[in-house]
Amino acid sequence: MRQFLISALLLSLLAGCSSLHIGPHHIDVQQGNALDQENVARLKTGLNRSQVRFLLGTPLVVDPFRTDRWDYVYLYYKAGKLTEQKHITLIFEGDTLARIEGDLPEPAAQPAPPAVESERQPASMPAAMPAPAAVTSAEEPVTRPAAVAAQPAQAPTAPAWVAAAPVAVPAAQATRAEPEPSASETSIVPPLLSPKDAPAYVDPRPVPELSLKSETDVSQIKPDAVPPFPEPHAAAVSDDPVLKSVHAWADAWMQRDSAAYFAAYDASFVPEDSSRAAWEARKRKMLSGTGSIEVRIDSPSVERTGEGAATVNFKQYYRAGTYHDTTVKQLRMIERDGRWVIVEEKVLSTLKGGQR
Repeated sequence: MRQFLISALLLSLLAGCSSLHIGPHHIDVQQGNALDQENVARLKTGLNRSQVRFLLGTPLVVDPFRTDRWDYVYLYYKAGKLTEQKHITLIFEGDTLARIEGDLPEPAAQPAPPAVESERQPASMPAAMPAPAAVTSAEEPVTRPAAVAAQPAQAPTAPAWVAAAPVAVPAAQATRAEPEPSASETSIVPPLLSPKDAPAYVDPRPVPELSLKSETDVSQIKPDAVPPFPEPHAAAVSDDPVLKSVHAWADAWMQRDSAAYFAAYDASFVPEDSSRAAWEARKRKMLSGTGSIEVRIDSPSVERTGEGAATVNFKQYYRAGTYHDTTVKQLRMIERDGRWVIVEEKVLSTLKGGQR
């Protein structure tokens, strides 16, 4: 018997060990925008960008060459496995939300109004309360003894179920019935009495003029104010063909004229951060978008570096939709077939706040 018990114990231990899974521990990970269902349900076409940002926050993905599309992505990994994924895409026309796509919550069905039940009498309540008998009838003569007549009249006794039923007391009466204790009743030290001729107390702290309150009404959120470009320095009109080519390049950029824009670059032009093919594809996508582009050239300076070669330094103010930046740029240009074209383009620095 003892050997049988030992064998059964060993078998149970081996069975328990076989069910264990030993491996690395994976924590739960949340990535992206935490999309609250209540705020997502409040999305509707016609909201501006600030109102959308107030509801959902800053989008996780924003294409710098297509600012009219915002993507909100949410991923939840539980123990290393993807268990929840949401993706919402918002399309704008200018500053107004025009289309909503993606994983939107289903509209909740409105609950039916509760049926009004008629008041029912308790089961223990009799069908009809017996009316109290009349004390004296006009037709019956009063022939009671004097001792009985001298006793005070007693009120009729209510049934047992009436006495057991709770009596509803209005809230106003309950509030009046329990007055708040005074300071002298709750404090151990009794309050000091003020003199009769003492002036009234005046709070020395100034009354705040403005109070900051968290805004909860989406309709009160105003669009972001985009700062205007600073006015360029007043400069005399120059007939320098190099500057004319630079301004023509900027005008083609603003007018989304891809043919004139790419014609401003020489065939030997190679961008710094990518290949010529990738750069041209990115630029064509940007120029084919919608919305206005504003490019302003400020304080240009031309340095002749040789025969048919020049270097131009200037400040560039750029704005497309709600995106804007200010950079110090350098263009190296050469003269080819009577035209000045760009062979090298560099961003020397980025200025904050459009400083000059």
